[in-house]
Amino acid sequence: MLVCLAKNSFVRIFGDIGYIISQLTKQDKIYDINGKIFLQQITRKPKSIDEIVNDLMKIYTGADREELAGDFADFVNELETEGFVVSGMTEDEINAKMPSFSYSQHNRKTAPRTEFDTSPDAQATTEFLAKYFRNKPHLFSFQFELTSRCNERCRHCYLPGSRDFHDLETELVISILDQLAEMGTLKVTFSGGECLLHKDFIPILRHAREKDFSISILSNVTLLNNEIISAVKEANIDLLQASVYSMKPEEHDYITQVEGSHSRTIQSLERLIAANIPVQISCPTMRKTYSSYKSVLEWAYSHGIKGYTDYIMMARIDKSTDNLANRLTLDETKSLLEDIINYDIEYRTILDAGAEPAPLDPEEHVCGAGIDTMCIAADGKFYPCSGFQGYPLGNAHNLSVSEVWDNSEALKKLRAVKWRDFPKCMKCEAKPYCAMCMVRNLNETGSIFTVSKHFCDVAFINKRLVEEYKRAQR
Repeated sequence: MLVCLAKNSFVRIFGDIGYIISQLTKQDKIYDINGKIFLQQITRKPKSIDEIVNDLMKIYTGADREELAGDFADFVNELETEGFVVSGMTEDEINAKMPSFSYSQHNRKTAPRTEFDTSPDAQATTEFLAKYFRNKPHLFSFQFELTSRCNERCRHCYLPGSRDFHDLETELVISILDQLAEMGTLKVTFSGGECLLHKDFIPILRHAREKDFSISILSNVTLLNNEIISAVKEANIDLLQASVYSMKPEEHDYITQVEGSHSRTIQSLERLIAANIPVQISCPTMRKTYSSYKSVLEWAYSHGIKGYTDYIMMARIDKSTDNLANRLTLDETKSLLEDIINYDIEYRTILDAGAEPAPLDPEEHVCGAGIDTMCIAADGKFYPCSGFQGYPLGNAHNLSVSEVWDNSEALKKLRAVKWRDFPKCMKCEAKPYCAMCMVRNLNETGSIFTVSKHFCDVAFINKRLVEEYKRAQR
């Protein structure tokens, strides 16, 4: 019998624990030292179970071989039942059984979820990793701003249009991907600007696949061609996210400031869906487009994909706030939130599940920036996340990723920030409905600790509407 890792499964080792996740089902599991050792024996290349047991006998010296073989067989059976691994008598049999993403699948990962498991066990992995990374920061995910150039000029963008334009040098990107692989990073995201403008986007994408990352792409998709679609398909990405601001072309094009951008975006999304490439829609809502969110959701659902909105909007990284002129008023936010509650299937499912938010832990980090994630901008500077470009950590032209991750004084200061440093938030009854974010604070108010009143007002509107919805369901 042969066994190998499913092509959508990824294994990472964090100290004494083993971690496996499927980008197809979004399920994951954590194992202790013995499970970690077992996981390390299962590779992308099919291996015979007898061969693996022989290797395990070298680790567990003196163990009973039959008992060890039985334990490993049980381990494989459990993982295969959950879709993490594939077994078979031949490689051809394994290839025939290998699960792949398709829009024809019943529980495809891009479709809105209509059920949520609120049991304690369902949250165990997320909570365990959050606590684990609290004391042992691990670079779990990394974002590349491949270029600061963009072929659209979106009115709400947090990147100022006046900044200098850069492309990350291909050699530097390749080097960083190699470093991340050595560090055990799981996820990489390619963005911009518009990442498809980078002249070596395809070679970079292929190298990321060779290094066995779970890959995401953020793109406006207007530059897609057959070569790019083929490369993205071959790379077996986790997800490609594109923005659709409205199903009215004139409204979408008003936001991008590029005539015909809506038509090109929709056509490209349809081509990606036809190619069985997983996509989802982001629909940032602004004063011009907030009443169009429902129609964007309807289009997304009709094509079997998720749609979601960000209605807060973030000031620019240079702390200019002219883009916030497009931000919704409180009355407009209320109208949008009513549409989200009434028409967003996944959000309503969460509400109907009835899970109560856990109380804030004062010693918990506010977010994962610098704890399990980091990014690099097109000029080669490292930042905690893509919007956090007012908080530089170091430069890739003279520092390695690990040197920044382990030694950056700026990063150490950020890691020291906990919820206890936001005493008003700790006491706020609307906190479970709030989108407070240190990056948004910094870009808009100049300090990560100073929360814009707009965020607070929106949180209380959200709280009131959710409570009204829940009362109406009783």
